[in-house]
Amino acid sequence: MKSAHLNSSEAGLSLVELMVALSIGLLLTVSVGTILSGSLQIFRAQTESARIQESGRFLMDILGRQITQAGYAAISTDYSDPKLAFAGTPISGEHGLVAIRTDERKVGSDYLAVSFDASIDCQGNAVADGIARNEFYLNGNEELVCASGGGTSEVMADGVESFLVHYGIDADGDYSVDRYKAQPVSSSDPALDEWSKIRTVRVCVVVRAISQGTSPTAQRYEDCSGVTQTAPDTRLRRILSATFQLRNRGI
Repeated sequence: MKSAHLNSSEAGLSLVELMVALSIGLLLTVSVGTILSGSLQIFRAQTESARIQESGRFLMDILGRQITQAGYAAISTDYSDPKLAFAGTPISGEHGLVAIRTDERKVGSDYLAVSFDASIDCQGNAVADGIARNEFYLNGNEELVCASGGGTSEVMADGVESFLVHYGIDADGDYSVDRYKAQPVSSSDPALDEWSKIRTVRVCVVVRAISQGTSPTAQRYEDCSGVTQTAPDTRLRRILSATFQLRNRGI
């Protein structure tokens, strides 16, 4: 009987070789996983950053268009019944939670209302008397909304943590802003009424990412009041500010 001889070319791996192969495979797997995880994190951060930027620009564009139209009067060409000035209240507002829409607004959020002659309101709906009365404020879900004539609000953008409005007041009538105030004085005396002297409106919003982990650490930023804040989470935040002129009150 012939004895069986083991062919060296058919021999299996030794335990040491198997452990080395497993270690190399595990190292490659961990490395690829780390690279993939980092790439996904960068992609999420860039996507959220782009969303914040887009949302902020959209808000500023809408608010800017509304504010600059405040007090616009559709001058009548009917000489038998001429119209030479706007009949409503061009602009008004509240700093913090005071009286208007208190059941909807986020505590501390400002309220801004603008009116002008138009055929449609901020929601695209037709207005009955030819005057658009549009309201802007932050609701309890941190959504900046628009409402018209006391009606139901409609969301403009979500993820808005702060909405702050300051009004540029021309105190001496030289068509130049002398100071900015968060809550102008309202008075029946024209000399004391600051709302009638507003020339510009400065709007500031803090927009945050929807997802956690879009910032590597808790972000430090300067809020709309100029106070340095530390975010309570790892969401990315961006502060956007712009000043708009009330064109219908001169330069």
